[in-house]
Amino acid sequence: SWSVEPVSLPPAKNLEEMKSMALGNMKNGKRPWDNENLVANNMSKIPFLERCKAGRKIDIGCLTVGRGRILFMPGELAVEYQLAAKEVRKDLFIAMAAYGDYGMGYISTAVQYTQGGYEAGPASAVAPEVEDVLMGAVKKLLNKK
Repeated sequence: SWSVEPVSLPPAKNLEEMKSMALGNMKNGKRPWDNENLVANNMSKIPFLERCKAGRKIDIGCLTVGRGRILFMPGELAVEYQLAAKEVRKDLFIAMAAYGDYGMGYISTAVQYTQGGYEAGPASAVAPEVEDVLMGAVKKLLNKK
């Protein structure tokens, strides 16, 4: 069987600022990333921001085959999401496939966002609250009868 849980991912707090800088640079004849605080890959996150503002959700999917579950997730997820999903249902075989939608880039855990680094910083378009959203969907999908 196939189940879907639509979710709204929280955008990173600095996405609007990055968009403004990029558009301001283009208006002034510069490349969008001509700013030490704005790297080129953040231009790809502007459509994600606009999608969030429009209220469009992202589907988290789950394929059930016997005692197996395959979760289909967005972004480039930290491995901790796979490990957490396995903890939710230790009685099942759990697999996870990410990159279903890459508009938000890397998705770290809430703790990783406090620790910083590339994946939890400029390469991620989501806020730390994303962990609660994704794990809430994972729990619902894995516990469906």
